[in-house]
Amino acid sequence: MKVRFWGVRGSVCSSLTAAQVNQKLFNVMNDYDTMRMAYRDPRTNYKDFLSQLPFWKRGTYGGNTSCVEVDCGNERIILDMGTGLRPLGNSLFKEMFDKKGLRLSFLLSHVHWDHIQGLPFFGPLYVNKETGIRNSLNFYGGTNWMKQVEPCLRMQMDPPNFPVSWEEIRRITHELVGSDVYDMMNFLIGGVSVKARKLNHPQETYGWRLEHKGRVVVYTTDNEPYDPLFPDPKLLDLAKGADLWITDCQYTKEVYEGKVGGVPRHGWGHSYPEAVAQTALQANVKKVVLFHHDPGSSDRDIYDMEERVRKLVQAGGGKSEVEAAWEGLEIVL
Repeated sequence: MKVRFWGVRGSVCSSLTAAQVNQKLFNVMNDYDTMRMAYRDPRTNYKDFLSQLPFWKRGTYGGNTSCVEVDCGNERIILDMGTGLRPLGNSLFKEMFDKKGLRLSFLLSHVHWDHIQGLPFFGPLYVNKETGIRNSLNFYGGTNWMKQVEPCLRMQMDPPNFPVSWEEIRRITHELVGSDVYDMMNFLIGGVSVKARKLNHPQETYGWRLEHKGRVVVYTTDNEPYDPLFPDPKLLDLAKGADLWITDCQYTKEVYEGKVGGVPRHGWGHSYPEAVAQTALQANVKKVVLFHHDPGSSDRDIYDMEERVRKLVQAGGGKSEVEAAWEGLEIVL
């Protein structure tokens, strides 16, 4: 199983501003000058120097919203369709033309805008089947979203919200199917075993567990803990023994409780490090990837969140690896 991250933010896109980029450059240049003075060696290679910096200084976690690609042998499964779906779609064109079509399965956690807004900008949607390209796209989603999955996707493209309607897409596309998933349901996508469980988020959210050839990937974005010490049994059921657990960790506990940031985030449907660490310990997951970063979090804030979860896991006697998701991250299981 190969997992690629195309969008890692929550709520709304949040690209770096010019001022933030300038500040990053200034900080790196200042660190470089400090290092040269300390070692009295002006010949230090820039590339070597950058490679030694922590990721939050030399890079950025990214600003696109939720989208994760999972390759499982002959099946490609896409978890959520935030704005990260646009660059993912662009990356698929060569394969689509070489193979004369794509077979893709989309598993939707829910249909809030930050999880579906990339669909209208997914390039392969617009390749007419009369060209000989035969794309097969299947969208799996919930049943309690006031409407079923396909009407929910259609609504964001209804005129005048978007210049191309869902019905027009259906006319030009070979196969476009919406499949509705029920709570506690298990099913297969090719040779991939899929388990869906409802999580705690306004207007229904699903977590997903994918099993393929002895490897397990779990995706539980947009989930609020009922109690940080006692994880939801449905969450534990999904995460138990996972090789890779991708999980919501949008706030610090201080922000969640309203001690920082002005207002409590109770009922907003998102998690924090203490709850994530406790679930990782009880579910005995091998690797935790923090996801759905708050749009207001800087790269340093996200790094600090990663460090906090890592220390909490270690303090509890756990051995889970911990990493904050960034656009372009690839994990092979």
